[in-house]
Amino acid sequence: MTEETKARKFEELFRYLTEEKMFNGSVVVCENGSPVYMNRNGIAALEKSEPITKHSRFDIASLSKSFTAMAIMILKEQQKLSFDDALSKHLSDLPYQDITIRNVLTHTSGLPDYIEWFEENWDRSKIASNEDVLDLFLKEHKPSLLFEPGEKWEYSNTGYILLAEVIKNVSGVTYDEFLENNIFRPLGMEHTAPLSRRIMKTSDNLAIGYIYDRKKDEYQIPDGIDEHSYVYFIDGVRGDGVINTTAEDLHKWDRALYSELLIEEETKNEAFNPAVLKDGSEYGYAIGLHPDNEAGYGFGWSVEKSEYGKIISHGGYCAGFHSFLIRYAESDQSIIYLSNRDHVNFDDNKIHHDIVLQMENILFGKDVRLPTFPVAEESSNEINTV
Repeated sequence: MTEETKARKFEELFRYLTEEKMFNGSVVVCENGSPVYMNRNGIAALEKSEPITKHSRFDIASLSKSFTAMAIMILKEQQKLSFDDALSKHLSDLPYQDITIRNVLTHTSGLPDYIEWFEENWDRSKIASNEDVLDLFLKEHKPSLLFEPGEKWEYSNTGYILLAEVIKNVSGVTYDEFLENNIFRPLGMEHTAPLSRRIMKTSDNLAIGYIYDRKKDEYQIPDGIDEHSYVYFIDGVRGDGVINTTAEDLHKWDRALYSELLIEEETKNEAFNPAVLKDGSEYGYAIGLHPDNEAGYGFGWSVEKSEYGKIISHGGYCAGFHSFLIRYAESDQSIIYLSNRDHVNFDDNKIHHDIVLQMENILFGKDVRLPTFPVAEESSNEINTV
């Protein structure tokens, strides 16, 4: 399939998604280092009547973990830490002694996730910080590990907050400063930074995350919706999320990962290959872009075996925002997807995941099935499925 044909099919897909109000955001699709399709569509901020532009910054949520992992790898090359250091070596008050930095990078630490505990025990009118997570969750609550480090895989936001604290303690500067000085500025990522949206005083070029009610044609801010209120009280933490960026800056990030601008190839190979569990498993314990494929987890990345070769990817979700960076490493192709709209009564994770899979189909010359809304309170026959 020629680039012109692919571009036409992408345009047809996103015209349909726009008409069905399924997409509001920014995407970039690349081959051999160059964009073959770009789309910016919809609203960035209703209150200001701002459309989405190339400078609109989206909260990429857990996709932020790839940057936290890169910071740790940079510190390793600066000989300030080792991947097999005990985490407690750099966090002296940590009540767990057998967890290594490698365990935390690969989600094999056994640390339970802090968010559910905070939802039940934290004053939701207050914005938590990393110190709150350390003090209240790890030191006061002291939950038992889910399993012995390295024995299994379990996704843990807690671990990446601890990595942010390691970055601060080892480097002598804040997490934000280290990423700016060692990643964003060297790569020319001028519109990228960790941001506490509910604390900061300015909001230039910020895309706002909305919950959209299709029946009422109304937009809501997730902060005031009980099931989404966590977005308020976790706004102050660092390491597991809160990086805001643009699709164009993520393109720069993608390109840098093919080079040795930040770290050497040997270190990258550790990041882009899955952790080996104690039973010898490398694949099959994690979930990648395609649930039926074997997947493992490297340093801040899902690593998946596929018919297209190795897929290195990560997604992010925070109420109102969805993000994906999918890298088909062996063919030098990539999909960057940013959205700032969720929908009332629908499983948006399925919707956005399906959109990305159809983008993949176009990229690799396969048939495209236009996404539809999962059946919920609305009848499926209300949706034009063309």
